[in-house]
Amino acid sequence: MSRPAAIVLAGGRSRRFGSDKLDATVNGAPLVRHSVDAALAVGASVVVVGPPHDGLPDGVAVVREEPPLSGPYAAVAAGLAAIDPDADVVLVLAGDLVDPAALLPALLETLSAAGGAEAAVAVDASGRRQPLLAAYLVGPLLGGVSGVDPQGRAAGELLDGLHVVEVRDHGAHTRDIDTLDDLAAEIP
Repeated sequence: MSRPAAIVLAGGRSRRFGSDKLDATVNGAPLVRHSVDAALAVGASVVVVGPPHDGLPDGVAVVREEPPLSGPYAAVAAGLAAIDPDADVVLVLAGDLVDPAALLPALLETLSAAGGAEAAVAVDASGRRQPLLAAYLVGPLLGGVSGVDPQGRAAGELLDGLHVVEVRDHGAHTRDIDTLDDLAAEIP
């Protein structure tokens, strides 16, 4: 397997939060850095899709979906166009995840070990699949998004037509920040 790529989605409106939540400090770092740093820790080359954010590490590419704010599916499509063309696996992460790092190795290992799997997706404590915390084979994912109008499509549609295996989150690694109350819960 080649070096994985990673797409971090960082272009939402943060309506429920009231300002750009990805710049909020969580556990000593801007929220967006938690997903970026987790991807870098597993050796992935990283593309952030959204507006530029201060403090991103050198070597992290930043691109925008067209048109801006056209949804997570469109953001993933834009990220796929910008990843290393030699990557055969891509991690897709929401930019508002608090602690995704522990799940990334499990997602990559599960995808690699499960014969015929095209995606390994995290499943939260409620049993819900998290398509924005997943590892995908690049070829099948590209095949799924090509020729499709990506605007306004839900993130769950990324899994359509793919052979998916699940990775249960037995901790709290799928949690994200949507509101100021969510942020307050993260501050000790």
